[in-house]
Amino acid sequence: MIDSNATETRQTLADLIEHKLLSEQDVPEAITIAEIYRSEQQWQNFMGTMLFWFGSIALAFSLIFFIAANWQEIGLMSKFALIEVAMLLAMFAYVKFKKNDIIRQASLVVSMLFVGGLMALFGQTYQTGADPWQLFFNWAIVTIPWVLISRFSVMWLIWVALLNLSLSLFSQTFGSYLDTNWALFLLNSFALVVWQTSAKKYTWLNKPWTINLLALVSAYFGLWVYLDALFLDKPLGILIWCIWAVAMFYVYRMWLLNVFMLAVWSLSILVAANALLIRVLPNSFDAFSFLLLTFLTIGAGTFLTVWLKGLIKEAQA
Repeated sequence: MIDSNATETRQTLADLIEHKLLSEQDVPEAITIAEIYRSEQQWQNFMGTMLFWFGSIALAFSLIFFIAANWQEIGLMSKFALIEVAMLLAMFAYVKFKKNDIIRQASLVVSMLFVGGLMALFGQTYQTGADPWQLFFNWAIVTIPWVLISRFSVMWLIWVALLNLSLSLFSQTFGSYLDTNWALFLLNSFALVVWQTSAKKYTWLNKPWTINLLALVSAYFGLWVYLDALFLDKPLGILIWCIWAVAMFYVYRMWLLNVFMLAVWSLSILVAANALLIRVLPNSFDAFSFLLLTFLTIGAGTFLTVWLKGLIKEAQA
């Protein structure tokens, strides 16, 4: 794989070329030695891994769809046998290939999907009458052992996604008890905090794209909470969102410099500022209001862009 410090390596190489400490004829060799670009073998490994993952996931879904498409033609025991045998084969592959992490991880993901398929098959066959949210919640509960032994960030993301889906369906079913945006905002914010604090201890959780994805989801539902609170006069929602915004800035500017997180924060601040201006203006849809919103968007957007570009240089220094 490519060195995780490839960006710093590129900057160092650029400085050497700029200060004429590296001749032009030596640049190609320096790039090759520094492994800035993927080699042919690295590309082959990447494509092979990607195709293996796509094939594994496609195989799992193809079996589930095959049973669904041939529901009337396949006998009851045959349906259960197909998916249970497939699950056992996936678990056997996990045990068999002890030295191949990719096969082991893919086997766990596939078997986790089969668990969900088996639970859906059971519910559809015996018509248990359970609410839809219970399927995904029970799926998440039953597959906790899979997630714990996987030591694989994708498995944890799938598990968090199952919790999101079950909580969303629960709040739609019992909406009077729990608001969907509030529930998902709190869940994903909590998941982000736990994930970020655990990333130092468990290196397999320290994948920037997974943390960034959780931050995006948290920011998305946080904005909905803020907008709902702003236009329906619910000060508690505004206060909670402000606490979230301050915490995001402190953690990813003062504690851990993360430009992506600060870009998410900047976009959230920009949207929140526009919404606040719309709320306080006496007439939000006249020409003057649109002019103010335009100036705010351009001015604040330009300032935040310049600020983020400065942070990128600081991160590379």
